[in-house]
Amino acid sequence: MKVTVIYQILLASLLLVGCTKVDLCDETTHPHVVDGFSVTYNWNELGLSADETPEKLYFVATRILNTRHIVYQTDKDGNFKVEKSKEDTATTPDDGNTETSGDGSTTRDNTDITTPDDQSEPQSEYQPDIKLPGGEYFMMAFTNPAYPMVTVTQKDEANGDVQVEKEDTRVELVNLDEFKTNEAIPVKEVKMRHKEVEHKDVSKEFVNNWKWADLNPGIGYVREAGRKLLVARCDYLELDAGKNYTQPFDFVSLTQHIDINFTVQLVADKDGNQLTEEDIRDIYIEMAGIAPEVSLSTGILNIAELKRTIVEVTDPEVSRSVEEEKPTVTLSCKASLEVFGLVGSVDSYTITGPGVCCIVLYVKTGTDTRAIHAKSNLSKQIKEQAITVETGQVNERKKAKDQAVLKIETPFRIVGLNPEMGSDGICGWIPVDDDIHVEI
Repeated sequence: MKVTVIYQILLASLLLVGCTKVDLCDETTHPHVVDGFSVTYNWNELGLSADETPEKLYFVATRILNTRHIVYQTDKDGNFKVEKSKEDTATTPDDGNTETSGDGSTTRDNTDITTPDDQSEPQSEYQPDIKLPGGEYFMMAFTNPAYPMVTVTQKDEANGDVQVEKEDTRVELVNLDEFKTNEAIPVKEVKMRHKEVEHKDVSKEFVNNWKWADLNPGIGYVREAGRKLLVARCDYLELDAGKNYTQPFDFVSLTQHIDINFTVQLVADKDGNQLTEEDIRDIYIEMAGIAPEVSLSTGILNIAELKRTIVEVTDPEVSRSVEEEKPTVTLSCKASLEVFGLVGSVDSYTITGPGVCCIVLYVKTGTDTRAIHAKSNLSKQIKEQAITVETGQVNERKKAKDQAVLKIETPFRIVGLNPEMGSDGICGWIPVDDDIHVEI
């Protein structure tokens, strides 16, 4: 009998401890929340430009035991967005779970305005702290890829072309809404993904409606991010009920900045024909081997199906010289990508597949615009620079560098009106048959 009583006392003690630490009891009647939880965001050491500075962010937390998923939107100062009504001035319910309806993830992040006739409509407000249930957590914060908003041109029948601001859609959030509402979904499934572009839309999406030739078939297109995306993680934090906490978040770049440097030489032929820099209407680079998706909590890249993207070369540096008594114009070009990861092919001598870079010049010739193409395989450089590293799992890699520079040493020479076939070698350029002519 005495032994039984002792066991009952021990069992009751264990249950009390479990209830305090991991919140196993009924939270609706005994919530065990912290008095206040706030965050500080640190990204000043990243040297961000004005365009790269975060405007809106997400805060995500998952309680390890007695699972709880928590998602809030925050501003750049770490204030949490919550919904309040005129009748309800409380910050959040004690279970800290208003984030499922209060994060505004599918609408613009402007404060909702309540009309005098409808005082029950909730208002979105920012506050410095929230209440979280006690327990052990993994947490992370990351920039909202939809912001800052971008300016786009839209046609208007009454006013012609008009400039409007829209959310940035080059990168998409994956599984965040499902994570909020389904506690069976692990946090590693919350991801960012480069937006896919259909082949039929490549001309409109990438190259200002020029005709486009598919020089690396079989690989899908995505949009590159165009600016740094940031993430900060807290792998373990224990929160005790009744206490106040301020958690710092140190941000790192989620994306890689890749520069591709190359030169184009315009050389006079024996008859004196020569293209000038004014004849070059546009220059584009297509780069294959883009990892399309990254897990925000782990940084794991999904490389099961690598993609490619296209970026425009702007403001090339122009220089003039005389080579072998022929006047030569040299365009020093740089194309920049902001991607989750870049992966090359195991074969650095192939002219198709991941790691292959294609250059397309739209050149004015008389009343036509002609497309001139060339290819170069950069897989060897990508591997030598260890831009990404293996994880030991199939179809997975991790970003190893925040930035890298790839350089094509051999100039791409156009003699007269045609590419020079001597621009050979996989480490240089391989001219491709020209079959696109656009009337202007």
